[in-house]
Amino acid sequence: MTRITANLLAAALLLALGTHGAAAASEGDMAPADKASNQLYWDGQASLKKGDWNAALKHFQDLEKLLRQKEPQSADAALYWEAYTLVQAKRTTEAKTAIDRLHREFPQSRWSKDADSLVRESRPAVTKEDTDTSDEELADIAVEGLMNAPPDRALPLLKKVLQSQHSQKTKKRALFVLSQLGTDAALDVVIDTAKTSSDPELRAEAIRMLGVSGEDRAINRLREIYAASKDAHEKRQIIEAWLVADRKDLVLASAKNEPDPTVRKKAIETLGAMDGSDELKQIFDVTQDADNRREIVQALGVAGNTGALTQIAGDAKLPEDIRVDALQSLGVAGADDALVRLYTQANTPKLRDAALQGLLVAGDSDGVLQLYKQAKTTEEKKALLRTLTTMDDDAAVNAIEAELDRKGNPK
Repeated sequence: MTRITANLLAAALLLALGTHGAAAASEGDMAPADKASNQLYWDGQASLKKGDWNAALKHFQDLEKLLRQKEPQSADAALYWEAYTLVQAKRTTEAKTAIDRLHREFPQSRWSKDADSLVRESRPAVTKEDTDTSDEELADIAVEGLMNAPPDRALPLLKKVLQSQHSQKTKKRALFVLSQLGTDAALDVVIDTAKTSSDPELRAEAIRMLGVSGEDRAINRLREIYAASKDAHEKRQIIEAWLVADRKDLVLASAKNEPDPTVRKKAIETLGAMDGSDELKQIFDVTQDADNRREIVQALGVAGNTGALTQIAGDAKLPEDIRVDALQSLGVAGADDALVRLYTQANTPKLRDAALQGLLVAGDSDGVLQLYKQAKTTEEKKALLRTLTTMDDDAAVNAIEAELDRKGNPK
């Protein structure tokens, strides 16, 4: 039986930072490109599933620190998951403190309503609704307990849960347990749910769980569902399942052959998340579609393929806008030396500006300072100095001080 591991799940955060349970907050949400953030997120989720609240909280706190350094506008997601973990651990006062921080620091956060509902759900049971919630929590624990039961005893009970009036959360847990039982009969139930369920949310969860199982039969059924589907949203869900199953070959086939541009875009992004650098460059070399090329260049940045991006950015035969995208993606990939060299070779203002933007994203103040000292014209020095003034470090401040001293104390 193949069980999901944190390192296979890590790249999924590039596609959707912030999930409620196992479902993404929305299809368009994009995660930070930083792989360390991905790893911390999925490690936290794995600890939540095990009920290890202390470990989960530590992962999400570390995630918050990392996001505040690299992508501060996304740190609200980490705060939400800290609050969620604290609620699960019955540390309600601390959870409220985390939620207060979320409201105070991110007043427009899309997580606000969800965070408020955590507090409501954690109040003492005094009504029938609250009693029903407690019953569902007990059902969740019971379903998770079937993970260690003999498959022939667990299977009929889990099928019964899927056909019952239990909450979506409980049914999703049942699908996860079914995906982990390691028997053909259990996998057949997940496959049947993915193909025939009238509930789109449950069907989407079954698709994810087929990826989680990693079984060859599950992956083959996903291929069949993908081939027969006319629903772009469902196809994107299947691509995410292939990501979890680490099936780069199937994602590559979608990126090459899928006629729907939104699905093809998803496949290209996913290849970036899977470090599919060679595959992305392979597609880039044969496609003439400008949108495809732009998506591939961005995905190469996420994958950190500085060699391919340097080649694209320096190819004078390619359209200028593609080269601009490649220069900006080099900043994401952290290719400081390449950007400095490409700046000096750039023969248009747009290319030079893109190289500067890449250096700004990469945080290479030394490289910008080097270019500033070598600049031949006043206009070029102005552009470089403006870039330096946005970089909060000693090299930038020293350059500003030197310029002020030169003007204020002429020889």
